[in-house]
Amino acid sequence: MNRTLRRPTGKPSWPIALIAGREKSGKSYQSALASASDLINDTYWVSIGEKDPDEYGAIPGARFAIAPHDGTVADIEATIQWLRTSAPKSKDKPNLLVIDSATLLWDQLSREASNAAEKRGSRDRNGELIVGTDLWNKANFQWKRLLSEVKAWDGPVIITARLETTTVMSDAGRPTTAKTEKVKSQKALPYDVDLIVEMPARGQAELVGARSVIYQLPERTALPGDWTMDWLWRSLGLAKVKTAPATHSETADAADESTPAPVAS
Repeated sequence: MNRTLRRPTGKPSWPIALIAGREKSGKSYQSALASASDLINDTYWVSIGEKDPDEYGAIPGARFAIAPHDGTVADIEATIQWLRTSAPKSKDKPNLLVIDSATLLWDQLSREASNAAEKRGSRDRNGELIVGTDLWNKANFQWKRLLSEVKAWDGPVIITARLETTTVMSDAGRPTTAKTEKVKSQKALPYDVDLIVEMPARGQAELVGARSVIYQLPERTALPGDWTMDWLWRSLGLAKVKTAPATHSETADAADESTPAPVAS
């Protein structure tokens, strides 16, 4: 392999945004409203376990197309890849990708792992189902592969997820009386996105974190009641500067963990 170096571009890329919220807090509505932004060329919507957003087509200015799939993780990944490589593009404006929702995608992968363990008859002495490490490795491999397609999108992405209330554990690993809100999805998702908006209730939103040189975020920031993704993109300076495609130095998987190793003869 020939080794090379490159200088940073100094240009921001369109962010992958995570909108995580409680039920009926407006996650999908905000995603549809984002399609009305004049910073965007067109929007492509991939529903995963959620109701298709047909009614949101009535939002003034909303412009999006719904991408059907057969419900399998493999076809969801293939749909995103097809959109990324085949959807019409504009020279001046990026396309927006909406994934709704990451929670139900991870639920599906977890359910498939549990079903596989059930078929094996993997249970402990108390009858509790045991989902083996290899099955979780397979689920995480499929998740990472699909997310790699999302990361390769040349434009903004919105991923929705659900917030759930969890108990805070002590340093000793014991439950406390304190509660906190947590994104319900594959555990690495908050690290894989560029900005996070949490919506604990309808009409409430907080910017939890953002990767940006222009917009410095010292702590959680309450967003105004009339906030939109268009407003947030502009706050990040994306309407004023030339962007560049994001690049990711991904780790290479030696093999799909779901594939059994060959048996020595």
